[in-house]
Amino acid sequence: MSTRLRVFVSSTMKDLGDARRAVVSRLNALNLEPVNAERMHPDGGTSWEVLRAEIDSSHLFILISGEIYGWIPDSGPGAGEGRSVTHMEVMHAHSIGLPILPFFKRLTYDSPRDTADAKARDNFRREIADWGTGRFRQEFEWSDDLGRSVADSLLDLFQGSVLRELTARTRPQNLPSIALPKADFSHISIPAGFVGHDAVLFAGAGVSAPAGLPTAAVMIELFGARLSLGAGGDQLLARHRFADVAAALQLRFGRRELERTVVQAFDVVQGVVPTPGHLAAVSSFRHIVTTNYDDLFERAATEAGISHTVVHSNGVTRGDGTSLIIFQVDGSIASPGSLIITEDDAARTRTNGRYWDTIADAISDRPVVVVGHSLRDENAWKVLTRRGNGKGLYLSLTPDPMDDIIRGRFGLLGCVGTANDFLLTFQKETRQTSATST
Repeated sequence: MSTRLRVFVSSTMKDLGDARRAVVSRLNALNLEPVNAERMHPDGGTSWEVLRAEIDSSHLFILISGEIYGWIPDSGPGAGEGRSVTHMEVMHAHSIGLPILPFFKRLTYDSPRDTADAKARDNFRREIADWGTGRFRQEFEWSDDLGRSVADSLLDLFQGSVLRELTARTRPQNLPSIALPKADFSHISIPAGFVGHDAVLFAGAGVSAPAGLPTAAVMIELFGARLSLGAGGDQLLARHRFADVAAALQLRFGRRELERTVVQAFDVVQGVVPTPGHLAAVSSFRHIVTTNYDDLFERAATEAGISHTVVHSNGVTRGDGTSLIIFQVDGSIASPGSLIITEDDAARTRTNGRYWDTIADAISDRPVVVVGHSLRDENAWKVLTRRGNGKGLYLSLTPDPMDDIIRGRFGLLGCVGTANDFLLTFQKETRQTSATST
């Protein structure tokens, strides 16, 4: 179950194809879920029923208005009202209190002005401007400009702005306290020697991303925005290390502001619950080592009634359970002072011999399963170099030659699939093994 923030993208199709693609690309880069007509699948309902249902289940609505007003239906829903489908979508979003972010393409000197369509377009824009969310209205000229403007507006969601407050107020989410695992996952072939051998899970951001939490690219883009670096997250990661950009933010605004930026980014507006993968993990492993900042493993264990203890490198612990030990190597938003964000933080952590000895003792010669982790930083390497003689397994999303290098460096076997599918498979096979042994 994904709880990513859903963003409905509305526009005319004929003239704004490139603009729509630019917006969808930026939404995906920000780990948000684009809801656009091109990707909708028929479910037996009418086109308008499908569109309305998608709007109802979205958290935000992005309107892109170009030079044309759009097609006006002459039969079915909306017929006789004189409104285009795009206008109908906006009206429905407005009626249910969905926050609307309008982006208007700047009209050129040769844009149509006197046709019936042009007059309807201008009236439509004026109507949008009169609504309360008109203060968010922006103009754009090129598709790449639009992508950047949309990203700037949506990054604001992670920083407690007026837009975030509006979203929280108008679209309260009645989410269950926990996401129940689905039975229809894709089975993954797991090599022998891991299931039923008390393996240790080493989990990265790939486990939590489906829940809608910000990725490293989103976080570094947030830092970059505060520093006015003017680049996307992937571009910044290609040029700078995450820890270095975080250090620059800390130098300019102070440590407290850096921690606040991280904590608020994870306090996402749509609400987040543990994924089926988190639930499967806490019931399948006795030891979990993670570099994630979130507390989803902890929350999953609480919901599942599993006694647990969370251990940070700065000595902070939460809980006193023995059924599950969660080592949060890079700290947690639940304890901002424990966060490992800059390279200086990481270096201090690496000198904490007692903490690493505790992790090494927990791993011992047990197998280690690496899920959702890129293994790019030294603290991640330290986890694997402190393990004993047990087997290691590395999960890749797709067959990737670069992953072969990682596996070779640490002597890991490989398998391919998503984090949720792998962890649900591991849980199922663990239960089968346990049932067979008894």
